[in-house]
Amino acid sequence: MAIFALIDANSFYASCEIAFQPGLVNRPVVVLSNNDGCIVAANAHAKALNRYLTKPLGSGGYRAAQPTSIMFQPYFKVERLLKAHKTKVFSSNYELYADMSQRLHTLIGQFAPKQEIYSIDESFLDLTGFEKHNLTDYGQQIRQTILRGLGLPVAVGIGHSKTLAKLANHLAKKGDFSGVLDLTVLSEPAINLLLKNVAIGDVWGIGKQLRQQLQAVGIHTALDLKLADPHKLSKRFSVNILRSHLELNHQACLQLDEVDEPKQQILRSRSFGQAISERHDLRQALVNFASRAAEKLRAQGSVCQAVTVFCTTNPFKPEQGAYRNSCSLRLALATDDTRLIAEQVKIGVDKLWREDFLYHKAGVILSELSQKSQQQNDLFAPALNEKSAQLMAVMDQINQKMGKHSLHLASQDHANQRWAMRQNHHSPRYTTNWQELLTVS
Repeated sequence: MAIFALIDANSFYASCEIAFQPGLVNRPVVVLSNNDGCIVAANAHAKALNRYLTKPLGSGGYRAAQPTSIMFQPYFKVERLLKAHKTKVFSSNYELYADMSQRLHTLIGQFAPKQEIYSIDESFLDLTGFEKHNLTDYGQQIRQTILRGLGLPVAVGIGHSKTLAKLANHLAKKGDFSGVLDLTVLSEPAINLLLKNVAIGDVWGIGKQLRQQLQAVGIHTALDLKLADPHKLSKRFSVNILRSHLELNHQACLQLDEVDEPKQQILRSRSFGQAISERHDLRQALVNFASRAAEKLRAQGSVCQAVTVFCTTNPFKPEQGAYRNSCSLRLALATDDTRLIAEQVKIGVDKLWREDFLYHKAGVILSELSQKSQQQNDLFAPALNEKSAQLMAVMDQINQKMGKHSLHLASQDHANQRWAMRQNHHSPRYTTNWQELLTVS
């Protein structure tokens, strides 16, 4: 029988920060979104502050106030509460998190021959054939290796399907399982007792709309879905729900996806730290976004033939004027050259620009992607293509070795970016920047 494990880092962004400041282990820690807007990560001590937050009363004032979550709360609304409880606040440090993620998945991959990197902080392992091991002990070995190597706490869930492994991981974080739960050694009644306490919305792949549809037919828990009549499910719902039902009954319908499929579209967008009122600043911002998108394009071995540019004013400040627009431009030849993509972006900015508006957000989309290895050569410009590939390869190598933006287009102008994100609580890039390495005295 198939056996899967899901290894998931606890409060990953917050844990990355704590790993380099271990004195924060027993303090509330939160991480903010772009421009220090909302809380996107919180450790267990910060989530314990939920008890101080309540949902507003109903219009009549009769419904009792209910506890709500600190997650995704606008920072300005909870700033006083966080300060009162000596909460450490961080701006998002994406460069650090990306590097720690790569190290995390590399460590996890050492524990099984097959691995699927599911997200920035989650990996599935195929443990089929490991039945001779005590898998709970093996899970603890994984946890200790990652904690010792990276300082990151993780939970390990093990089951006969990916859905059960995901649920076991969810329960391992909440229950008294010391961070590891192996469902493969439990009796069916014991598993059912656990599933009875898992809300249907916590089952992998069931979102808000599906949850409501399932609740409408009396399916409120994971156990309800497991025990449901498969024939009735197939008549009422899509094949995905039937697959979840089978997976909860120990039938592995989903296998590991060991190879990441190339993305069919690459988007790079961001809200600005302060509103943009000059065309030069908007052009500079979008060329920077295009450069990062082109790096991702080359990393997956793709080329693009269409570039879309968009911009918008702040929808929450209509008094400043409302404007939202986009334009798409096609390249004569599919490319991964940052310079050629940036030229199209500049053309797009000139087409979109309108005076007397304050621009709040903009972005670049690379589409009509294809694999570079399958690209048909241009008979009339072979030298250009060859030189372009060499230049981009050197550019990427230097930036990987010396740090992001070490080599960049002049139009990116990294010394003067008035539009850059607000990051008033940014931590050092401990693992990727020579000037910000941790100093131990």
